[in-house]
Amino acid sequence: MIELVPLCSPIPASAALNCRVPGSKSYTIRALLIAALTPGVVQIENPLESDDTLAMKHCLNVLGIPVAQVDNAWFVEGSVHQVEPNRQYELNANLSAASLRFLTALSTILPGEQVLFGEHGLNQRPVKDLVDSLRRVGAYIIDHDREGYPPLRVLSDHLTPEDNVIRVSGKTSSQYASALMMIAPELVSRSGLDIVIELIDEPISRPYLEMTRSIMAAFGVTVEAPNDRQYRIRQGQHYQPITYAVETDASSMAYPLAIAALSQSTLTIENVKPDSVQADMELIEILKQMGNMMTFADGTLTIQGKGVQPLDYNMENCPDQAQTVAVLAAFAKGASRLSGLQSLRVKETDRLAAVTSELRKMGITVDETSDALTVYGGNPQAAQIATYGDHRMAMAFAVAGSVLPGVKIEHPEVSAKTYPGFWDDLKKLGIGVVPY
Repeated sequence: MIELVPLCSPIPASAALNCRVPGSKSYTIRALLIAALTPGVVQIENPLESDDTLAMKHCLNVLGIPVAQVDNAWFVEGSVHQVEPNRQYELNANLSAASLRFLTALSTILPGEQVLFGEHGLNQRPVKDLVDSLRRVGAYIIDHDREGYPPLRVLSDHLTPEDNVIRVSGKTSSQYASALMMIAPELVSRSGLDIVIELIDEPISRPYLEMTRSIMAAFGVTVEAPNDRQYRIRQGQHYQPITYAVETDASSMAYPLAIAALSQSTLTIENVKPDSVQADMELIEILKQMGNMMTFADGTLTIQGKGVQPLDYNMENCPDQAQTVAVLAAFAKGASRLSGLQSLRVKETDRLAAVTSELRKMGITVDETSDALTVYGGNPQAAQIATYGDHRMAMAFAVAGSVLPGVKIEHPEVSAKTYPGFWDDLKKLGIGVVPY
């Protein structure tokens, strides 16, 4: 457990304090998967080195696709075409849902037998919609314990979509469609035909699909979107070996931005692309609506924090920041309503229930429904915060500790899932982090 010692005073504009947060988890994991489908050597610069990305890296190594590190770059040497048949590969994704879901799709076109699993928390997260989609096009997948949940055993090595269309639901996770999109160029190469990924319902977190399209384009494959339910990968396209630079993680960037807003400080974040398609870039708009000023200039983002005002916001496209915004709302005088949060029920924990419970410990009234929170903010009190094995619970409530004396965070080490240097970076901002 740790106790946070708040900022003694706001970070002033004259201090010109800069913060450089790590590379994007979502882009790093996607880059690793695409690199495994790319003949030749792929160099990944500025990768995020965290529990989730290391899980993906480890799984590629298990498959015989080495990933070497030189300074701040990873080199993916070899490809899936070198995976040996007549072998069983145990792919432990630890707690990384993205890694497991992407590798599930990849495994259906690999030789040999793949067993996919993770730690207990990951094995409670659903993959049924993805598995059903893959089975419909010829995948042979066995559920070990519960239908639609890891562990999974994959024994197929090819897919045969009868009409060149693979249909999938996106109502639980956009990662299912992203997984299919990323392996589609290999299916195109084998069949010589276009492949269409078709959503059978409206997906949540649609910006993550645009992220997948953008990284595929960087590797030389254009994904057309003739409408909002179809993604077409045309024949004749192949992933090209490139040097790929991972941009700053918008999800990790959210926490120092939220701290600056709450403490009414001025802070500059380095290496930020104003045209980034990362879903959590939407937090910039949320913080503006809460009364803060944002400025992009020369690859940086500067926030002039003005405090926080209540708001009513649909967060369906950026649900990973719901906990952060809920914590900010606890300090805003009035009622804030955050909607579009149905996907939070099946994350690392039930995030709606978890954030409601911890805000109530702080004396904040919260109304919780199946897909929304109403937070009645104003005067939160310090409390000991349970993190439920969830990295975002730890980091979101650390935002409260940046201005509120006495906030204690249980199991702070969970932040290593996506942001290993988080607590050190808080110290650089002037926030004390004391083991308790």
